[in-house]
Parts: sequence; C-alpha cells; structure tokens
Amino acid sequence: MSEKCTWIAFQAHATQFNKKEDHHPDFFGTFICPVSRPEPEQLLGELIRNKNLFLVQISSTKTVLRSADWGMHERLKSQIEEQGYGFALMKIQQAVVPFD
Repeated sequence: MSEKCTWIAFQAHATQFNKKEDHHPDFFGTFICPVSRPEPEQLLGELIRNKNLFLVQISSTKTVLRSADWGMHERLKSQIEEQGYGFALMKIQQAVVPFD
C-alpha cells in the first residue's frame, strides 16, 4: 500500500494582505507532507513565517498517494524523503499590458 500525503495549495504575501491595496497575493505555493504528520497547517505556517511571508489563504487541501504522478511537483517527493515534507513557492509576477 502506498503512503498517503496531505497536499495543501496556498497563497502568501510579503506583507499583511490588504484587498483594497493589493491586486493579488505575491506568492503561490504547494506544501506536501505524510498524512501521519499531525497539524500540517501549523508546519506550513512556520515555514512561511521563516521566509518572512504571511499566509493569505489555503486554496485547497487534499489527500494524494505518494506513488501517484505529481506532474510538475515530482521533485517534492525527494524533499519528503530528505526533510519529511515538500515545499514549493512561486512568485507571481504582475504582467504589464500596454493600452493602445
């Protein structure tokens, strides 16, 4: 039987997120850990704070099999082997669209 993992997609921001001033969060991320790990949201919060970011929202939480194809997140499987969790963070760039 393949081990199950908790998969959390989240959004983070460099400062406290203000909907009136900020168009969107600065970062999108994925956090994955074994289901056996208690309170994965607490570890996620610590990791985000260690990067001097603020958690804006948890977009989704699901359970996935470790043996499943994780697509572009396959590299997180090796992080789970090494660290006990996988963590990926991507900066969202705002596109500048010129107006004619």
